[in-house]
Amino acid sequence: MVKLKGQLTIQYLASFIFFIGLIIYIYFAYSANLPAFVEEVKKEDTRSKAFQLSEILLNDPGDPKDWWKLTGVNIQLINRTGLSDENSDKPNIISFNKIVRLSSSDLCNPTSFIIAQKLSLYRPFSITVFNISQTDGQRNLITQCISPIFPKTSINATIKRITVLNNTETGKLELAEIIIQM
Repeated sequence: MVKLKGQLTIQYLASFIFFIGLIIYIYFAYSANLPAFVEEVKKEDTRSKAFQLSEILLNDPGDPKDWWKLTGVNIQLINRTGLSDENSDKPNIISFNKIVRLSSSDLCNPTSFIIAQKLSLYRPFSITVFNISQTDGQRNLITQCISPIFPKTSINATIKRITVLNNTETGKLELAEIIIQM
């Protein structure tokens, strides 16, 4: 009987060591995947913020709706910038006047970059708007608004959206593409 107790103790010790080894193996296998998971979460967060910015620009006229008319010190009266055409109640129609104002004002000036404050976005981003030719599909740059510091990191997101541009110069609705990068 004493031998039987000794054998049970050795078997118990061997199974306990095997169990602890298995737990350690599972822990290290799981923790090896953790950095990749965290990286994917950060990428998805950046993609989500870029898409949210594109939604704001495409479907919000801004506050006030005619912010593109404000100049000089009145630029402080702009609460939010949006590119949606204030005269249209349809989504995804952007105003040519707002795009021109965006490119020719202090909003996108690299020294002040007020647009980041007006969009409540405190990370580097860029907005590029192209006019798409009806005949050959060529993209002609209308405006480009880039953060003063736009680092290339491993986590960058690019959102491309095709929309309608209400061109007040020609009086026509045209195709446009907005590219948001973060």
